[in-house]
Amino acid sequence: MLLMVTACGNNEKLAQEMYNNAEQLYHAGQYVEATRWVDSISATYPQEIETIRKGILLQCHINQARYEKELIEVDSLYNATTAELTSLKSRFELHKEGQEQTYANYIYKGTRRKGEVSRSEVRVHVTENGDLQLTSVYCGGAKLNHTGIKATMADGSTAQTSPIAYDGGKNYRYKSGDNTIEMVTYNLSQCEDVLQLISSHVGDKCKVEFTGGKQHNITLDKLSQEAIANSYRMAQLFVAADSLQSRREFGIIQLELADRQLIKLQEKENATE
Repeated sequence: MLLMVTACGNNEKLAQEMYNNAEQLYHAGQYVEATRWVDSISATYPQEIETIRKGILLQCHINQARYEKELIEVDSLYNATTAELTSLKSRFELHKEGQEQTYANYIYKGTRRKGEVSRSEVRVHVTENGDLQLTSVYCGGAKLNHTGIKATMADGSTAQTSPIAYDGGKNYRYKSGDNTIEMVTYNLSQCEDVLQLISSHVGDKCKVEFTGGKQHNITLDKLSQEAIANSYRMAQLFVAADSLQSRREFGIIQLELADRQLIKLQEKENATE
């Protein structure tokens, strides 16, 4: 019996040491480590009910502090992201092609074309909801039947889009007078390698090769490179802002739950006393 009493006393002391470790880590702002110590109390000494009860209450405080900290960090990132996005939008004009178009497009200033297609080029825009689209435009006397493009920089680095088979939609062809017009449109995932390459080499000589059909090359001017780089950054900021907004909303819910749980436990504690 003496051994049993001694063992129980040791267990109570060791469980309390675990609780003390958790509490110290909580006050130091090391919330993940504090939670591990709290969990270890019930896992190691399930019979130490009083210490486990204290640990549950401490865990509520840990959760509350953790979600408050995360929410502050997310708010800071969200504000910085939206501020950059707002500033970047000033370099674009918002344009909508007729009432049938669902979203207006952000088009880099100086790059919007009016009237008939008159030259081969690479166009880019970002919709109001943040979707980027890159379009390779061919204008010439003979058909190319191209399905993609490949960018080559002065240092020899290359990137190319995914091939888009002719479908009369994303890969569209028509005649305009003596010219054949071909327009192939790529979403972000289909052209991101090209976007990244051009964005990291703005101002360098850039050759764009139309691929999948007859050979045709153009040199991408600096304004077009700037349009691509800034449009790509805008699309990234839209994605980041949406993600941070979702995290912010989730964090608010988690904090509210932690607050309610803490209040409920404190009320139970007071009723027990």
